[in-house]
Amino acid sequence: VIIAPLGYQAFECTGKCYTPIGEYLTPTKHAIIQTLVHASYPEQASRACCVPTKFDPISIIYFDENGGIRYDYTSEDMVVAECGCR
Repeated sequence: VIIAPLGYQAFECTGKCYTPIGEYLTPTKHAIIQTLVHASYPEQASRACCVPTKFDPISIIYFDENGGIRYDYTSEDMVVAECGCR
């Protein structure tokens, strides 16, 4: 059972990627090609999508299986830190 935090903001990445895909969106080569194909043949390929590319950890306090209180200061990949086109 988690004691703290009672909640947190996980954030999210949403939406489609449009041509041209800016470098700030760190597109993969696949996303670039997929977007170009979609521009010419939309029925053959969907647009690349905005997805999480980097995550940050959060700290949690919880009861372990023996009822002891534990502190996990690196619960990895819990908060979206960056988004990109994939």
